Amino acid sequence: MSPTAMMISSDSHIIEPPDLWTERVTAGPMAERVPQVRREPGGDWWYIDGQRSMSFLGFQAGNRFDQDPTKLRIEASFDEVRPGAYDPEKFIADNRTDGVAASVIYPSEALLAYSIPDSELCSVTMAAYNDFIADFCAYDPQRLKGIALINVDDVDEAIAEMTRCRNMGLSGAMISVMPPAGQGYDHPRYEPFWSAAVDLDVPLSMHVATGRHLASASGQTKNDVRVVTEAAFYLQDHFVRKSLGEMIFAGVFERHPQLKVGSVEHEVGWIPFWLFQMDYCYTDRPLRGDWHRFADPDARPSHYFSSNCFVSFQEDAVGVRVRDTFGTHTLMWGSDYPHTESTFPRSREVVAETLADVPDDEQQLIVRDNCATLYGFDLDLLEADLSG
Repeated sequence: MSPTAMMISSDSHIIEPPDLWTERVTAGPMAERVPQVRREPGGDWWYIDGQRSMSFLGFQAGNRFDQDPTKLRIEASFDEVRPGAYDPEKFIADNRTDGVAASVIYPSEALLAYSIPDSELCSVTMAAYNDFIADFCAYDPQRLKGIALINVDDVDEAIAEMTRCRNMGLSGAMISVMPPAGQGYDHPRYEPFWSAAVDLDVPLSMHVATGRHLASASGQTKNDVRVVTEAAFYLQDHFVRKSLGEMIFAGVFERHPQLKVGSVEHEVGWIPFWLFQMDYCYTDRPLRGDWHRFADPDARPSHYFSSNCFVSFQEDAVGVRVRDTFGTHTLMWGSDYPHTESTFPRSREVVAETLADVPDDEQQLIVRDNCATLYGFDLDLLEADLSG
């Protein structure tokens, strides 16, 4: 990769300030239940509805390159968090240091809002975060593109919140990677939501660790930790495969050809065999029940992935090598700043190694153009800024 090539991160994060929710939800029964911080001997910990969630991230970005990764910490106090993780001016400065021109921004603690069992509390938590991230990105909307959190338990409510967030300037919306049992994304109840996303020109994303009712914010015990870890990391692509597969096989993208839905932070090496299995299932297995059949007799499930889906990855060199099976146009790189496993501050070095065998024109698509097209970054403005 050229040392001067522009990079846009399709998956960066902020670290929520301790008063994000207590400052915005001050009255009513939810005020005591929204996420808030408690000081403990090892550091500050978030609690959601009285249940312990996680400690602060964003205090050791880059340490993985200089320290024994097994010695890295999993808890810290907020005053240890790097200011760029919650201050937009310093966020942009850290981007520059890392060679990144602009970022699409996801939450950290608020990812776990999806696992709040109480749907009303889930929605209140998400709405307060959406207000925060809209304010954060308003500092420089050309370089900071925020993603709204949407609870789709109530579809009408979800459409209203997505509309509100779009009007506030947010550039995309996130939905649960694992909806509740019996309410998968093949269900007809979501049809108005898909239509609204198209009408609002809102790309939808499914980020790792955003399953509804995961134990991580539902009062896990020590015995639950392994289950949560497996769900969030070891088995991470299972849930996004299931959700995207349900949408494809149900004909969601056939009915909504402009709808864009993506996988974020699940990497990409799993995609080729998954697409092969879907196509094989569609063409070489007997019909079961009322399986949907595409109107185009030549269409295959993989066609709809290629035309309607996108994937954000961090450093999956193996997945990149087999990109011809699903299309370079679907791929977007992300730094995961400022999380412990992020590529910051060596993103250029890591990306150059990951994309070492990729032609320059495809590298440009992966590290900037695909993301710019999807989220509306002004490349001319960003280029002028870099050369100024």
